[in-house]
Amino acid sequence: MPNKLKNSVNEMPDIADLPRDYPFGNRVSESLAEHAKRIGISRGAMRNRADRGTVPIIQSGPKKKREVNLYAIYMDAHQKGVRYTLAANKEER
Repeated sequence: MPNKLKNSVNEMPDIADLPRDYPFGNRVSESLAEHAKRIGISRGAMRNRADRGTVPIIQSGPKKKREVNLYAIYMDAHQKGVRYTLAANKEER
């Protein structure tokens, strides 16, 4: 049987260590309801995305409050941007 994924809040970066281009200010997470409101979808749709695993979640334990991991969203977008830039530069040659 596969091991459960360990989800540790302690691995979040310190606010002072955030990159300069980090778009969420000093927040590294926000509630599902806040995130849903900010991106313009319903709370139910946000809960469904969290249940399906399409949005990174921080949860300290079973049946505990879930929060959207904003730092993980930033890192994913940053990595995709770097890959796109490298691919675009490669095509120019």
